[in-house]
Order: sequence, then structure tokens, then C-alpha cells
Amino acid sequence: MSSEINPLGWIILDVPVSAENKAIRLRKSRDEQYGNIYTEEKTDKRWVGDLGEFVFKSFLTSRGISKKDYEWVLYDAAGKADFIMMDSSKLDVKTVKRKWPVQPNYTAQITAQHINEDVQHYFFMSYQINARKMTLLGGISKSEFKKHAVYYREGDEVHSDYIIRKGHEIYNIDVTKLTPPDQWLAQFINYLT
Repeated sequence: MSSEINPLGWIILDVPVSAENKAIRLRKSRDEQYGNIYTEEKTDKRWVGDLGEFVFKSFLTSRGISKKDYEWVLYDAAGKADFIMMDSSKLDVKTVKRKWPVQPNYTAQITAQHINEDVQHYFFMSYQINARKMTLLGGISKSEFKKHAVYYREGDEVHSDYIIRKGHEIYNIDVTKLTPPDQWLAQFINYLT
């Protein structure tokens, strides 16, 4: 995947169709294992989250992190961390799809029900689905996320095009509060040395 690093430290990658297809297959196998509770199956793009996991693994590999230094939780993964990092902390990768490139005034979010999951870190990405571009925005510890995130309940307006529906409550944070990917990863690389 070709990539660039923008002035904010975000990593922007071109994603091949083959990676999308691999993510779609992983989502299908996970749905067969756990079931699909998404009510609008024809517009279901939850595979974008699976693609985020593939891209995160590629990010680790591209930075010289050996597979023996972390674990990608592929099986029996529902409600669990996506990765176990080299210091044994648990990481949840959060990926959203967008029509446009992510901007510095955008936000990152987690579904409210995920705030109580057993993870210590979040890593956020944005997938510009029509252009097949993944932007790695950065990471944040769960404790820092909780300090800075805003809770939106049913009926709240996040912005003019986004009203929270019942069962879709979120915690939202400015993307500028995230530590850029390479800087964030340094804490784990330092653990290895």
C-alpha cells in the first residue's frame, strides 16, 4: 500500500480492492459465528472495521514490529480487544467510513456500549470509501479518551447531518486529541527495548 504522512502526522494509505475483499470475507465469517444484528443488511459496510484491523496489522509490520510481539485477536473476538500489544495492554481499533477526506475539525467516536469493554487503548482510522484511502489518525489511552470525550445520547445532534438514533449512543472526541500514529506507537516500541 502506498502511503504519505500529512503535516498532522496522520498516515494516509491507498487500499487495494483485494484488501477490501479480504475484509468482507472476514466480516462474513464473523457474522456466521456471532450473527448479524445490523438491520439494514443491504447497506452494511461493517467490514470497514475489519479492514481497519488489517491496516493496523500492516502498520505494525511496516514499523518493524514482529508478529511475536503482539497478538491480533481474530477468533472469539466479539466484545473483546482487537489486539494485545507488546506490553500486554488491550487495544480496540476503531474505523469509520466517510465520503470525504478526514479534516482536523472532525471527531472520532466509539459506540457508548463499548466504553466498558476491557481495553486500555483506542486507535482511530477513517476510511474514505469511494477513494479507497485509509487515514490512520492516531491512538489514545482509554483513560485520556474518557477525560476528553463527549457523550451523545438518543436525539442529540452531533452536527446537522448526524442525530443520534436510539441504541446508537456514542462518545465523541476531537481528532486533534489523538496522538499521531508513529508517536503513539513509540510507547510500545520503547517497551520492547
